Amino acid sequence: MIFKYFCVLLVASVASARPQREERGFANPEYYHQKSPLNDVPILHMEVSNNGEGAYKFAYETGNKIAQQEAGDGATAQGSYAYTAPDGQQIAMSYVADANGFHPQGSHVPVAPPMPELIKRAVEQNLADEARGIFDDGQYREQQEALPVPALPQQYRV
Repeated sequence: MIFKYFCVLLVASVASARPQREERGFANPEYYHQKSPLNDVPILHMEVSNNGEGAYKFAYETGNKIAQQEAGDGATAQGSYAYTAPDGQQIAMSYVADANGFHPQGSHVPVAPPMPELIKRAVEQNLADEARGIFDDGQYREQQEALPVPALPQQYRV
C-alpha cells in the first residue's frame, strides 16, 4: 500500500515538474499572434478574377505602400509592382512573361555594359565568314586543307 502511494506521489511530482506543452514553441497559441508591425498592415484594395479557362487578373494595395497588378491568359502574363525600399527609394517594375521569357523593366534594374569594340568586330567578322561559307563548327578534322582559310583583316596579316 505504501508502495502505491509512493508511485502516485512520484508520478505526480514528475508531471508537475515537467514544463507544460502549451508553453513552448508551436504549441503555444501566442506564438502565432506575436506582435509585429508587419502583422498590422491593412489591405487597402484587392481585386481578383479568374474565368476558369486560364485567363486571370489580380491587383492589390497595402497600407505600407506595396502594390501589384497582373493579368494573364495562361500563356502570357503582364503586370507591375511597386514598393518603397528600406533606404526610402521608390521601386517600380513592370514586366511581361511570355514564350520568350521574363522581360522586366524598371529604372533600378541593372543594365549590361556595352559590348567592347574588339568583340563586336570579331562577331561581325564571324558572321561575314559564315555568309561566305567559311564556318568553323569546332570539330577536329584530319583534312585541314579542306577548310577555306578565313580572310584576316589587313592589320593582322603577316
